[in-house]
Amino acid sequence: RAIGGKEMRSKNMLEPLLAVAIALGIGFVAQSQAQAPAADGGTDVAALRAEIERLERLVPGQSVAMTQVAYNFTNLWFAAHAGNWPLAQFYFGDTRGRLRWALRITPKRKISTGEVELAPILDGLEKNQLTKLGETIASKDIAQFEAAYRATLEGCHGCHAASEKPYLELQVPSAPAEPLIQFTPH
Repeated sequence: RAIGGKEMRSKNMLEPLLAVAIALGIGFVAQSQAQAPAADGGTDVAALRAEIERLERLVPGQSVAMTQVAYNFTNLWFAAHAGNWPLAQFYFGDTRGRLRWALRITPKRKISTGEVELAPILDGLEKNQLTKLGETIASKDIAQFEAAYRATLEGCHGCHAASEKPYLELQVPSAPAEPLIQFTPH
C-alpha cells in the first residue's frame, strides 16, 4: 500500500481513462472497417460519391482564382512603375501561379457549341505574352514592360472571348489592388 493512498487514487483514476481508451479504440476499428473495401474487393460506392460531392462543394469557383489573378496582375503594374523590380517579379510569379490554379479548378468551359479546353489557351499565353512580360521585368525596361503588359491583357481577353465572356474586358489599372503595400523600392 502506498503512502497516503496515492496508489489507490491512481488506480481509481486510471480505470475510467482505460475504459475511455478501449471505447475509442473499438470505435476507431469499427469506423475503419466501415470505410474499408468490402471483403469481395468492392467499395461503398455511395459513400465515395457522397465524399466526392462534399469535396466538390469545398472547392472555390474559378472566379475566386481569377480575382487573385487580377489582384496580382494589377499590383504588378504598380510595382514595375515604382521601379520595384523584385516586387514586380513576385507579382508576376503569383499571377502565373493563380492562372494555373484557375485552370485546375475549371479545365474546360461550357460554351454554346460545347466546351472549350483552357489548357491550350494558357499554354499559348505562357509561351508568348507572359514569357515576353517576364523578360521585360528581368531587363527592367518600363517601356517594353508596358507594351508586354498590354499584350498580355489582350491575350487574357482572347481567353474570355473564347469562353463566351467577352464582357470581361480588361484594362490597364488606375489604382493598385492593395493600398497596404509599399510599392517604392527600399
